[in-house]
Amino acid sequence: QLLSQSKYYPAVEPCGEVGLQIVTAGPIGAWKEIALGIFRAIANAQRYVYIQTPYFLPTESLITALQMAALSKVDVRIILPAQSDSAILYRGTCSYITPMLKAGVKVYFYEPGFLHAKTVVIDDYFSTVGSTNLDFRSFEHNFEVNSFMYNEALAVEIKNIFLADQKQSRRITIRTWKRRPWQHKVMESIVRLLSPLL
Repeated sequence: QLLSQSKYYPAVEPCGEVGLQIVTAGPIGAWKEIALGIFRAIANAQRYVYIQTPYFLPTESLITALQMAALSKVDVRIILPAQSDSAILYRGTCSYITPMLKAGVKVYFYEPGFLHAKTVVIDDYFSTVGSTNLDFRSFEHNFEVNSFMYNEALAVEIKNIFLADQKQSRRITIRTWKRRPWQHKVMESIVRLLSPLL
């Protein structure tokens, strides 16, 4: 049952200084609100887009948004776990790295352990934290909830966390990425075909 009546959402007095939206999305709605909000923020980026996600199996729309930003000289960086909790999802994630690198997106593998952060921060203004991974399942199939925040101090704080994690990460270059074992490339190609179902 969709609970949309006002009795479930009583008026709350404004408090604090951070502009905030709690955004939900799921398979039963007409719109994919979280995905649309993230796409809009990426499209509006002028300086940087920093992303952390444990699983990166992006939709075509997200691929286009990130490539367009990077090709427009926006500093786009993605931190992914070097060690995943799912071998098949890891191979799926790896299958999307080459098109990111070719567009100028900077990709990093976080090495101390499994990175489960799910954050996006853009231009010292917009940031989002929540349950949403940047993958088909979160955007199309799961019920998810994210906090969209519009505050410079908070965005800078999240950016600094990203940069601290980046120092513990290994940057992937197109040259080294092309030299990975052919067996990995084959497995990635196979998993890529299944990625909308993962």
